[in-house]
Amino acid sequence: MSTAIDINKIPALARLVEEVEATKKPRELKRDDRVVAVVSPVTYDSSAKTDLMSFFGSWKDVDTETLKEDIYSDRTRNASNTAINL
Repeated sequence: MSTAIDINKIPALARLVEEVEATKKPRELKRDDRVVAVVSPVTYDSSAKTDLMSFFGSWKDVDTETLKEDIYSDRTRNASNTAINL
């Protein structure tokens, strides 16, 4: 896991981060001609959250006891019929 850096203590870095946030484009950090790091904007995909939330309540009409019985029945039926060939 990465270590966080408080950019408020480094004004030049804070300005760079503000630019990256505003433009939504990453910036390469170079030493001589070599890229040593990249500052990228963080994006939050609200459509993914909306898609997930659309599933809430979608199983409300399912009889969970019957579902569990069907699952256990299928497990035991499939387990006893499965042959292992080596």
